Amino acid sequence: MEDMRYAFDVLISQVDKLKNNKMLSITITHTRAKHEKDLRHILTNGLFNTIHKDYKESVEHINYLYVIEYPEVVSKGEYLPTNIGIHTHMVVNTSITKETIEYYINNSTQGDVYIEDITKRLDRDNYINYMIKQGKTNILTDDNYNYKIDVIC
Repeated sequence: MEDMRYAFDVLISQVDKLKNNKMLSITITHTRAKHEKDLRHILTNGLFNTIHKDYKESVEHINYLYVIEYPEVVSKGEYLPTNIGIHTHMVVNTSITKETIEYYINNSTQGDVYIEDITKRLDRDNYINYMIKQGKTNILTDDNYNYKIDVIC
């Protein structure tokens, strides 16, 4: 989990240093992924690798950190982890518009998408604690998260 904290700190520092950057909080629920490995594949290969490929020759960029979570009742220890209700929370540092990111999400997966610009939120530094909350119950494993951060500043 410490690598997630470090990745999150780098994302924040990049947003603060570059003018056209924004930090987006993205949650996708009801994904219909059968298990976390399916959702991980969809996010890494279907979403982020596609964006990177499409913007490879441009000045635009996208850096991300995501975590795949089980429903809250699992976090509380009331049920064993099942793959029903898995969802994802992401933090994205990008110069690409929110609308374009949403377009890519809708073309890569099904689900309910909620996007919030947290660039100017005063509490954004604490968002990482929300993202890693399932690590306290040993549910969060290396397979449940991923990040890619290019050095841009």
